[in-house]
Amino acid sequence: MKMKLILTVIFLINITIIISAYAYVDPNTGGFFFQTVAPFVYGILGVLVVFWKRITGFFKGLFIRNQNQGDNTKK
Repeated sequence: MKMKLILTVIFLINITIIISAYAYVDPNTGGFFFQTVAPFVYGILGVLVVFWKRITGFFKGLFIRNQNQGDNTKK
């Protein structure tokens, strides 16, 4: 447990301390990032659109079952 805490603190300190990197970032890096992340996001959205009725039906079924089980215990 202490090791996790120590590693977390070291990680947070490394993130918060800003040191000049003197590095070059290629202008096309943003385009590359967009080309790799955008299809993933659009794919997830596409899956949600296609299966939206199944997803909502699943959760509606869970709540209806819970209400019916509650009604059976009251009898």
